[in-house]
Amino acid sequence: MIRKNILFASAMFCSMAALADTELSVYQGSDVSVRVVNPDSKMKFGNGKITFDNKEYETTKVDSIVLNHYVSVVFDGDKVTVSNPFDSVDVKVDGTTVEINSEFVGREIKYKFSGKSSNGNVIFSSLYKSEFEFNGLDLTSTGINPPIYVLTKKNTDVRLIGENSLKNSDKDTVGATMRGRGQFEFKGDGSLNVTSVVGHGIQSSDYVEVKNGKITINAASDGIHVNDYYLQSGGEVDVNCNADGVDVGEGYAEINGGSLTVKSDAVDARGIRCTFEEGKENNASININGGKVDIQLSGDGARGLKADSTVKVDGGDVLIVLSGKAYDDGLEFNYPCGIKADKTITVESGNVVVICQSTAASSRCAQADLSLDFNGGVTTLYQNSIERVSGAKKTNVVKSDGPLNVKNSSCLFVYADYEEIKPYNVSAVIVNGNALDLEADDVTDYIMAIPSNWEAYEKYVK
Repeated sequence: MIRKNILFASAMFCSMAALADTELSVYQGSDVSVRVVNPDSKMKFGNGKITFDNKEYETTKVDSIVLNHYVSVVFDGDKVTVSNPFDSVDVKVDGTTVEINSEFVGREIKYKFSGKSSNGNVIFSSLYKSEFEFNGLDLTSTGINPPIYVLTKKNTDVRLIGENSLKNSDKDTVGATMRGRGQFEFKGDGSLNVTSVVGHGIQSSDYVEVKNGKITINAASDGIHVNDYYLQSGGEVDVNCNADGVDVGEGYAEINGGSLTVKSDAVDARGIRCTFEEGKENNASININGGKVDIQLSGDGARGLKADSTVKVDGGDVLIVLSGKAYDDGLEFNYPCGIKADKTITVESGNVVVICQSTAASSRCAQADLSLDFNGGVTTLYQNSIERVSGAKKTNVVKSDGPLNVKNSSCLFVYADYEEIKPYNVSAVIVNGNALDLEADDVTDYIMAIPSNWEAYEKYVK
């Protein structure tokens, strides 16, 4: 059966290799052994082997041979070159604006974008999910549309190869440098630099998932702005923004691997922010199960992790550094807070460090409305400021309307001025099931300490 499939694939190869922008892949299991663009080599069969492109493959080990066609768009200054083998894909070029409309259904079509233009953009729509390949793409838009504007509500895989850059203009009316009405899934071993002069860096009306690649965002507003959820399992995401690092409008954020770095000096900025859709309050949660999260915020009233539901850490390394103070917006005081949850904060495993610097007046390291539960891992809450903003409540390490639970399987280190270390509004401090007297010295004796790995974080204390 395998040999018949190979012979059939070979026949297809002979009849289709002449088409422009054809990609042939030889698969062994799920791995691609060779991938050739516009193949013109002969494929030979004999002695239980396949010989192609000066390489031999044992017939029994070849899973499949696949011919893929793709649409190629190459920018070159004021020129655009398009190669399109599909009748069902309409590509229109107006100067350096490329409009693609695909009515093809049944399988993904790959679109390869490369080259450089200081006045280029792509407007894309499709009836089916698609794959984008950015390979040395450098696009700057000078008009009202962003460099990449995906109108379809279907999934778009974005494979990064080499170095790629996108930048919008101050005339942008769409509101993001890379905007999609559907989902974006990033993969590949390349990089993508996103600059938004106005609006967000990357925006999706659905979700953004990062599997691989390095994404660097400099944004006038949010770095990544999505409606449903943000999911990261690998790769590197570095955000420098003037608002929230990752803003999830109606859902959750989950980080299982890779690294996420957020820096912002904006007032009221959030490193990761999750709000809920009406009737789906429990969805607005932040879950960190692995990887590395580094959030450094210097604006007043900023919050590292902010969830309208819960925050849970069950693996990975989390560092949050705050240096802004509380401020009065005329209605209420907005307090800086390392981790803020409208329900519960839970640490099951991993390493969590929250540092409120000396300038972070009237700040809190952690605040949860229902409870703070430290069941495992190592958590360090370092409050370096005892300053109080006039009219605001005093600085506190933790605040909750419910209990502070600490199990012996966890390591909780809290360091602050003696008067500030007592939990604010906490109904009870429960250590391994035993309630402690909030006025007794044993509360501070138990938690006032510096962890052994503190040297790695001393540089953040100012």
